[in-house]
Amino acid sequence: MTQDSELERRASSGDKDSQIALASRLEDEGRNELARQWYARAAEHGDLSALLSLAKNLLARKPVRAQLGVNMVRSAAERGNAEALHICAIIASQDANLQARWRVALDFLGRAAEKGSALARRELLLLSGRKDAAPTHSWHDDAREVNLERWLRPAPAQVRFEAPRIVTSTGFASAAECDWLIERAKPRLKPAEVYDPHSQGGLRADDIRNNSDTSFDIVQSDLVLMALRERIAKLALLQTEEFEPSMVLHYTPGQQFAPHFDFVEATAPHLVRDIAENGQRVATFLLYLNDDFEGGETNFPALGWRYKGSKGDALLFWNVGATGLPDPATLHAGLQPVRGEKWVLSQWMRRRSQPIPA
Repeated sequence: MTQDSELERRASSGDKDSQIALASRLEDEGRNELARQWYARAAEHGDLSALLSLAKNLLARKPVRAQLGVNMVRSAAERGNAEALHICAIIASQDANLQARWRVALDFLGRAAEKGSALARRELLLLSGRKDAAPTHSWHDDAREVNLERWLRPAPAQVRFEAPRIVTSTGFASAAECDWLIERAKPRLKPAEVYDPHSQGGLRADDIRNNSDTSFDIVQSDLVLMALRERIAKLALLQTEEFEPSMVLHYTPGQQFAPHFDFVEATAPHLVRDIAENGQRVATFLLYLNDDFEGGETNFPALGWRYKGSKGDALLFWNVGATGLPDPATLHAGLQPVRGEKWVLSQWMRRRSQPIPA
């Protein structure tokens, strides 16, 4: 009997740990419906980790079943699970219908920290401006003392081009935020891929892009990133509900993203459906997370213009014109650094209606 068949035998016989292990393996293979079935069977035993794993799968893996996932996360949070409380904080911060959503999110974050979440504690130290926890420290106090206006107010922007519309913002993020994002991204970097126009929304490796990246879905995010996304939305006059998952890009010498467009080209039926269902990718935001490298500019060849921000500076450009149609002048490239490593946060933004904000 092979190791895999033995695992399936034990899972089928009702062994909870085997059910969770089998579900995790199936999840890694992308077989999410089967994975959910095994997580659910393990959760029937009252196993909190199985319930949370199922909730995370429902929230972040296709096919997404958001409301069911949210309900399960809330159930785990009510039982005092620190990770579930942390995810509740992220969900609350994104709920536009929730009154005082950021205060609710911070309350969840404080509760997650009190329950022992190391990630929540580090977030609160950063958000509250503390270096270390005081001897008489209360994580709930830190949550209440966070200056939300500071974290949600974008820095001023300078218009560089009107058509295509390109703006830059000096000091959009602090050095601490930039370091935070690099630290969060490093363990999960993988070879970057591009959309495959011949598949139903799939990805593939391509010589056009040989850097590495990682994305942050609702499960992998944190309130530092969520506050940053809120500032991006205010700068772009768009809604975070239509944002794609945030990504951190990493380049070393010899790595680049060759000239390309960020808008979705309606060249196949599934791409037409994507635009109809999710909106056109109307804008791109880049946050430069470090500046201790040479080269590595963002290049717009049609405009004869390159930009290399200092640490914490941002670049925002609209991929479509005023009528919402794709603008070929937005052709751009991430040039390779000639020395050092380049780190950038990338945020693509969608919009279902055609005109873009003025």
